[in-house]
Amino acid sequence: MPENKDTQFRSLKRYHTLKAELEHLVDSLCAPLASEPEEDIHFPFDLFIENDQLVVEVEMPGLEKEHLHIEGIDKFVEISGEKDTVKRKYKSCMGLERANGKFKKLIYLEQAVNLQTAVATLEDGVLTIRLPLVEEKRGKKQITIN
Repeated sequence: MPENKDTQFRSLKRYHTLKAELEHLVDSLCAPLASEPEEDIHFPFDLFIENDQLVVEVEMPGLEKEHLHIEGIDKFVEISGEKDTVKRKYKSCMGLERANGKFKKLIYLEQAVNLQTAVATLEDGVLTIRLPLVEEKRGKKQITIN
């Protein structure tokens, strides 16, 4: 019996929720112990394939490229930095709802990519990272003994 669109949507929504929870778990397990705790600042992202590239778009309003550090590690991209709107804008603050502080975001890459030729841009509060796709070298091969 074919699934209706509502069931498919709920399944897809559950998949994305589980994926986000898994990414949060990986973030907490892979993060090194630091002397200063990092804030839980949420930067939503999209991950898609376009023109033989894996593209990561992360919403990072109010950040400047000087405050960001991006590193590729195996099948992960780690984005870290500091968001500090209080020090930059206000002499005194009466209320603060926006998150500030150091942050680290770890994004799992499901596809094999060439980290050496990756490029990143920050425009209008959106960080875009373009990672060229490469063919993953897996398979079966007979190996002879010398």
